[in-house]
Parts: sequence; structure tokens; C-alpha cells
Amino acid sequence: MQGLSQLYYLHGIGYDFIKYTGEHVVFDEQTRSQALRCCGIDTANQKQINKLNFELDIAPWLVAVGDVSIVEQKDTLFKVRMPDYQCHGIASIHIKNLNYEYQFDLSKGMIVGEFIHEDTRYVEVAYQIMGMPAGYFDAKINLPEGQYNTQIWSVPNECYKQTTHPTTGISVQLYTLYSDRNLGIGDFADLDELIIHSAQSDCDYILLNPLHLLFTNQQHRVSPYSPNHRCLLNPLYIAIDRTQEYAMSEQLQNDYQQCLVSLQAQKQQPFIDYKLISEYKYDLLTAVYTHFKHNKTQQHHDKFIAFTQQFAAQLKVFNNDECAIYWQYLAHQQLNDCQQLCIKKGMAIGLINDLAVGCSQDSLEYKINQDLYAADAHIGAPPDPWAESGQDWGLPALNPMQLSKNKYAFFKQLLRSNMASVGGLRIDHVMAIRRLWWCFNINNKAQGCYVYYPFEHLIALLKIESQLQKNMIIGEDLGVVPPEIKTAMQDANMLGNILFYFEKDQHGEFIPPTQLRHQALLMVANHDVPPFAAWWQAQDLSIKVQYKLLADNALASERAKRTAEKVKLLHWFTNAGVTHLHAQSEAREVYENLLYVLAKSTVSMLCLQLDDLDEQALPVNIPGTYLEYPNWRRRLSQSVSDIFINRSDFIKTLTQSRKGL
Repeated sequence: MQGLSQLYYLHGIGYDFIKYTGEHVVFDEQTRSQALRCCGIDTANQKQINKLNFELDIAPWLVAVGDVSIVEQKDTLFKVRMPDYQCHGIASIHIKNLNYEYQFDLSKGMIVGEFIHEDTRYVEVAYQIMGMPAGYFDAKINLPEGQYNTQIWSVPNECYKQTTHPTTGISVQLYTLYSDRNLGIGDFADLDELIIHSAQSDCDYILLNPLHLLFTNQQHRVSPYSPNHRCLLNPLYIAIDRTQEYAMSEQLQNDYQQCLVSLQAQKQQPFIDYKLISEYKYDLLTAVYTHFKHNKTQQHHDKFIAFTQQFAAQLKVFNNDECAIYWQYLAHQQLNDCQQLCIKKGMAIGLINDLAVGCSQDSLEYKINQDLYAADAHIGAPPDPWAESGQDWGLPALNPMQLSKNKYAFFKQLLRSNMASVGGLRIDHVMAIRRLWWCFNINNKAQGCYVYYPFEHLIALLKIESQLQKNMIIGEDLGVVPPEIKTAMQDANMLGNILFYFEKDQHGEFIPPTQLRHQALLMVANHDVPPFAAWWQAQDLSIKVQYKLLADNALASERAKRTAEKVKLLHWFTNAGVTHLHAQSEAREVYENLLYVLAKSTVSMLCLQLDDLDEQALPVNIPGTYLEYPNWRRRLSQSVSDIFINRSDFIKTLTQSRKGL
């Protein structure tokens, strides 16, 4: 392998993939070359190509250790590279954090790799050292030929495990919560209420949508999966009436009540008017900050300063805008209070955060980290049955060669920020730690290929941070999943994500509950598919016609397909011993029986979508649409209290049956 072909491999540019049809697709030279050009590489410059090949392939063998040295706790092997003629004498490791020094004989290691360069054989030799707790340890390596510095990553065998018994919980898009007291968008006080009711029903967790910072001045951009910054929180989730400033200010209380009156009509609508609500809420949030600025106590000020110091790296994007920073302080404080309430109420896990796969092209996150990204490349998905030309999600693509900067500080910060104040983390499109589909243009024609990422380091960071932050990890692995991802997730005790709608055998039949993957979070539906009541009654098809996403003349055909799907579900019920249901059964009865059957499976986590408990007909999102349908705006029709009053017996029966498994 020489020249450009070698650089493709070393830079992670994919060679081929298996299409959903089973077809083996090999990426052409033009496509692979364009992927490299997106990384700033002149593919016609042989000198640059040779230089990069040397840096990526040969140079690592010429130094004893790199910036990072991975040591797995299962074998505690520390690896050193050197010419084979230097494999003698005594070496030592001094680990600064632990004030620990270990000596070893260079001749007594195990050779685990080799490389020939200019007639010299270089070897990678593994030496067993003392076991260390999970974490990062600065170390100095003393060899007969010189001293070297590295950071040892002590990698645990698996991710943090909160509980061993099967669990049951609720998933919710926080902004959809309706209550008399909120300002038209669900907030952390509404989440408090959901926690209390969920805990009373013996639920173990609440799975949230991504809470990432969105675009304050662009209220039409409300997708939590196309955020402004993934390390920061959306201030609209702050419950203003739960702040210290609200309790101290009669003026603020009056203004809040007046806003409630003004927004009353809008709150009765099925969709959130973000523009209107944002105007009212940001005015009040500004008043909250102003009150803090002029009336803060020393204790309150000290807590704020401590927060700014703890999150200094993330808060840099605000350029010392104290108002925006204070909103982050309030949001983090209230989110933490919610998790503490989960713990107090005895929930096994508590809140589970959701990490989006990327940020928007014009986001604060992108701008401050622009050197980490490729140019003119977006991430998306390869062709599938629903999008034959593939999908371009419009999110900028991280350059795999840049991720290692500052010992992977970017990815580490991303994990820590999203693990703060929760008990678990769901990672959207977890395959991104291994590979991502890049989309770009060649001669004004859309093209794409897979690009591979430093998987060994990224999964090591996941396991370390999971243990340090005491967060369980769920990897959303819907779609085409490389086998090495599946194996790594299983070995690392990382749960996958199952949607019942998609769990079918090769004949298109729903698979029995006994065959569902154990190590997974099981949901009937999520934010990208119709709520169950809509699916059972085929209301989602009528909605698509209404919004011109489905032609009138195609409706009959799609309804026939849905009828066939319902027949398959009824057949599945019969095999499970449920024989009283039929095609005209009420959606609520079918849904409850579906969950009762699924509850008997040994799947690790069973999740009830609050949309389904609310018997929603309207979807929260229709994939493939932007402004055609009001995505990410649909409210629940009932309050949390009313939903649980109406469904408490069902939920309690379900959770109790799971605890008996």
C-alpha cells in the first residue's frame, strides 16, 4: 500500500460497505479523494501525502510512548515501542497522580506488534504494571535511552452498572409537558412533577430528549438534535417560578402571572409557538438575572462563581456575557435538583440524558471548535429503503485526525457535560464512535462515504467517564451497525436501543418477546415514529396526506400495508397467549396488552413513552421534513398529573411485574 491509497487507510477514509440490499459497494477513487480534500489535504500534492503517511504510520514507532497510553484494567498491560536492540535494561514508570513508581525489566515483556523502518525492527512490548482505578494519570517513563511523558488511561472493563434487575421507565420530550403553571413549554418544575408521579408508580428512570442549547434568536430552529451547543443547556427549561429571585421579587411574581394570562390561549393549542413564548420567557429570564445582579447574597454569589469555574471551558463561548452564563447556572442547578429528587424518591437510575450526534454548522459549538471539523462535509446516512439517495443531516463532520488534540479534550468535555446531574446517558447514533457517513458534493452532485474514527480511544473514554461520573450508557444503535460496535457494546455492558416496530424476523413478522435482545432499552415507539395510538388507527397516514407528505392516491395503498402490519401484530399476540384482541380493538387496550407481554421479556430496560400514555395522535417529529410539519413543537394534551391518574393502575401493574422477574 503506497501513496494516496495508504493515506486513505491511515486517515480513516472507508473503502467499502454493505448496502441495505446486501450489495457490496466499493467507494470510487473520486469519492475517497474528496473526503480527504474536506480534511484540507491536497490529493495532488505528493509531498504532502508522503509527509502525512510518515506522520501517521512511521513516526509513532519512533517514540517510546504517545501522548496517551491505554491500559486496560483487565490485564494492566502498559505498552512501549522501541528498536528491538534496545529491549534490555531496567525501566521505570512514575505516576504523578498516585505518587507511585514501578520498575520493570525491558527484556521480560511480551511483543505485541512490530514494524520495519530503514532496516531497523521496531517492536511494541507490553509490560504488566500495577492496577489503577479508572481515570487519567500523568506518567513519566524512564528508559535507558531517555525520558518520556504520557497520560495513562486506566480503562475499566465495562461501563457503570446502576442496577442488575430489569427496569421500567418513562421517556419524555420535556418541552411537550403541559401544566397550568408553566409558560407554554415544559420546564424543570414540570419534570419534578413527572419524577414524583413516576416514582410513586415504581418507575426506575426518566429518559429525556437532548437538553442542549438551541438558538435564542432563531425560534424556528427548535430541533434538540440540531443544537447550538451540546455542552450547554436550553434556558427555556428553567422554571422561573422556582428561582430564588422569583421568591424575593413581588414585581417578578406579578410579571410572571401576567405572562401566564397572556399565554393562556396559546397554551391550549396543540403546537408550541416558540416565537411568542420565547419573547415572554427571555424577558422574564433577563429580569431574573437583573434581580440577581443587584440583590445577590454573598452565598448566592459564591455558588455562581464556583459554577463558572467548574464549567469555565464550556462557558467560553459566551464571551463573558454574565446574563447568558447565569442562565446556564440556573439550568444546571435545577437539573441537578431534579436528579436529587429522583434519588430521594428511590428511583434506581433517575434521569437519563440524551446526547445528539452533532451540532449545527453555524453553532457556537462549531465556531469555537472549527479546527476540529472537516470543511464542506456533513454527516448523514447511506441509502436505505426510506431514502434511496441517502440522508444529509446538515451537521458538520468532525475530522478524525483532529479529535486527539489535547488528549481528546473535546470528546471528554462532551461526555462530562452531558453526564452532569443525571444517572445515565443515551448516545444518539452510537455508531459515530466507530464510523460516520460523510456527505459532500462532487461536481454539484451529492456523494458520500464512510469515514472511520479512533474507536479504541473513544470507547475507552466512554467507559472511563461512565465509571467516574457513575452514569450508565445506552447507545442508540438503530440501523446498520458494524459488528465490532455490537461486540464492543456487549463487552462494555453498554445497552443498545430497540424499537418494537422494527423488531422483525426475515419474514417480516414481529419477533417473540423471548428473542428480544437482553442488553437493551426497549421502546414501542420514539420521537421518530408515530405514537402507538396513531399507528394502530393509521392516523399518521392521514396526517401525512394533510401536510402533503403523502399523495392522496397513495393513501389507500399505505392503509392496506398498515392493515397487514396490524394482522402481524395480532398474530404475535396470539402466539404470546393473548387471544381476545382484534383489528377493531381500542388502541389503548392493544397498547396495554402489548406492554404487558413485553414486560415479561428479559430485556434490561422497558420504556413507556409519555406520548403513548397520553394517547397522542400527532407525532412530535416526522423525519425528512423541516418546515412542512411543525416538528418538535407538539404538546401533550393532558397534564402529567392527569396522565398518571388515568393510567396509574396500568403503570403500577407493569412496573411490579418487571420487578418480579
